[in-house]
Amino acid sequence: MVDITEEIDERRSSLRVDMEAERITLAWIDQNNQEQVDDGICIDLSRRGVLVEYKQGFKVGELLAITFNPDNDKKHTVKGQVCRSTSGQPKSYHIAVQLISTE
Repeated sequence: MVDITEEIDERRSSLRVDMEAERITLAWIDQNNQEQVDDGICIDLSRRGVLVEYKQGFKVGELLAITFNPDNDKKHTVKGQVCRSTSGQPKSYHIAVQLISTE
């Protein structure tokens, strides 16, 4: 049986990449079933998730497509589900997204 402390240490030992406020593109389906696309800021990236700064919050469970390097040939899109959305300042939200395997 695995100790809960060991599980937490294991999760936190995964490599995190400081994205130094890199611009990303977010895409999602709104409540009117329309695709929305806008720019956000990637704050932190790990093997299992992304921390994004955006001007509005999202509901827990919403699905997002996140595109890194959107303006060049190295662009890469990942998909994830919002697991936390917190407001730090007016029109500034930190959105935690758990990545979803698309394989």
